[in-house]
Amino acid sequence: MKSSASKHFCCTICQRGFTRIDHLKRHHLRLTIYGTTTRTALNEETERFPKLDKEAEGVMRANRQCTSMKLRCDGLRPCSSCQKRNLHCNNERNQVKDHEAEGSVSSKNNDQEPSSDRGSIKFLLNGGTDTFTEHWNLPPSNDRPRTLNDYQSPRSFEEADSSILDYSTKGNYLEYAPTYIESDPMALSFFHDTFLDFFNGPFGDPHRSTNDPYTTGMAYQSMAPSTQGSDLRLTGQQPAYEHEAPFATAMIQAILTKVWSLRLDAKTQEEISELLNFLLTPTRMRKYMALYFKYWQPNCPMIHVPTFDPKTVSLSLLTSVCFMGAKYTEDKRELDAAQRLVDFAELFVFSSGIFSSENEISSTYYGVQNADVDPNCWVQFQNLQAAFLMVICQYWSGSRTSRNRAMENRFSEVIKVARRMGLPAFQHGPEERLHEYLWIQRECRIRAINLISLLDCAFSFYSNYPCRLSHNEMECALPCVESVFESAHPFQEPNFELSRDITLSEAFQMLFEEEESSRASSPSTSGSTVAETLAKLTILDTFMLIHLLYAFINTHMTLLATTVPKTRVPHSQQIHGSRAHNYRSAIPEDSTLASIRIALSRWHDHWTRLRSATSSHDWASMGFYKNGYHFWLVSQLLITKKESVDVVMRMEVKCEDKLEQLKVLLKDDNE
Repeated sequence: MKSSASKHFCCTICQRGFTRIDHLKRHHLRLTIYGTTTRTALNEETERFPKLDKEAEGVMRANRQCTSMKLRCDGLRPCSSCQKRNLHCNNERNQVKDHEAEGSVSSKNNDQEPSSDRGSIKFLLNGGTDTFTEHWNLPPSNDRPRTLNDYQSPRSFEEADSSILDYSTKGNYLEYAPTYIESDPMALSFFHDTFLDFFNGPFGDPHRSTNDPYTTGMAYQSMAPSTQGSDLRLTGQQPAYEHEAPFATAMIQAILTKVWSLRLDAKTQEEISELLNFLLTPTRMRKYMALYFKYWQPNCPMIHVPTFDPKTVSLSLLTSVCFMGAKYTEDKRELDAAQRLVDFAELFVFSSGIFSSENEISSTYYGVQNADVDPNCWVQFQNLQAAFLMVICQYWSGSRTSRNRAMENRFSEVIKVARRMGLPAFQHGPEERLHEYLWIQRECRIRAINLISLLDCAFSFYSNYPCRLSHNEMECALPCVESVFESAHPFQEPNFELSRDITLSEAFQMLFEEEESSRASSPSTSGSTVAETLAKLTILDTFMLIHLLYAFINTHMTLLATTVPKTRVPHSQQIHGSRAHNYRSAIPEDSTLASIRIALSRWHDHWTRLRSATSSHDWASMGFYKNGYHFWLVSQLLITKKESVDVVMRMEVKCEDKLEQLKVLLKDDNE
């Protein structure tokens, strides 16, 4: 048997020798397991195990790095194999990973730092809307920069560009070099200059003219201008040759038509045209679609992703999706162009006929048609989706003027069209059992009106703008489970249901009902208790219900202001207070307020059960609708503070930041 001195490979931790490198690697693996499983052993070597575990773990990381280059690694830094071949050892990259590990631990500690403070109402209202929506992945704006979670990292960007939309490469394979072309600039230029020119030259296309339009005297403006120096961050290198896509050309021309109608000077029109041609290339548009479905679709799941095709979807909806996704790009030039052009895109989206009085008059003259029979009505609904998305885009990422215009004018137009289409009472029907695509279309309508109601309440929450939809009006069905809606074939899902058998209005009333009277509440819920009905609600359902509940509380506080007795505040308190109020209101304990307390308590109990029953993976994949508990905290604040009536009444309609003004209710607690 060979001695340890005659063996070529030796463990740097225990000094044990091995004749083969694979035996040493297996020994390192066993060291890692041994160090973690026997750390509690009561013997003289117990104190060595923490160090043993740490060193063995470092060896395994080094092995993974060096074996990625098909080299034999002995765990040293640098390893003997790299020294023998005069190569740079990849073990040094271990230091970067160690720093990343330390950074992840520190960031994890920061995230876990006083949860009682981070989840408290004081922390949420500390910076108004900015702290309340800190980790919601909302699109950033010029006057309100936001902290976004992960979309700025190159890794997450590559995932967004490559794994979200499969259609981004289907039918457009000439836009990218084949896999057998290496990432050498010379090889890539040869591919584009020689190989593609052969197939796209006059011999490859018999209808193509031998005259080059770019060298003749034709006044031709390319829809895909040169991008030299643009520092693009695509999946690889920006392709030197790119086919024009009909949807990109149509979108540019449609927006330019609205620009020309504004009577701008020629220089401004030319500048806008250049920005449009720079921003709306087919490659960038597909990137923006991917970013939209990765970062905003989880927050606002109303578009059926498997059936979304840019070649067939409404041009207005495609415009809203692209501009919303462009707000998440990491390229500064693209983001700046999107910020400057979004107002013109808004003009195009709201120029659809469904928002014009002429279309309403013509529909009245010809009679109302069935929304499922007329094929044009599905396109009209997509135009409504586009308008709704544009309102969201402008409210969260537009300028102050654009935000107010979207909240006051544009959203009123959206609600008017939604009522005309009958969406507030839209539900699934038995005729959909044999038509999967019909079910998908109706589910999109149901989701749209639910989210429209959600945004209506959000305007009241963030800007103190009165709601335009009442909870009694929302007789629409609740959205289906997210896993069913995300499927390409919902009928094949094991948890598929044709209908939820409960409307949004009924679910809201369930929060206020007593347990004894719940069985006779409505035909759809007869025979089941309140607890059984609420147990079927999802996280998204609870998010919509807490919005309705907050709007109901805010309206009730406004009505109480005319009847509550007011007591004059002492003069000394007026001087030292940050806001001098002449009167201090006390909330009277009426029957409505008692019912509100029951509803809030019932909502909180159900949300707690849902949260505990949801896995960490499913919870992480949800959008911002998992933060319904934050809205519950604000609602609870309004009904517990006696000054809340006075604070709500003194707020301006369409105020800049309502949550910032609600911090007055926490003044006594801070002192």
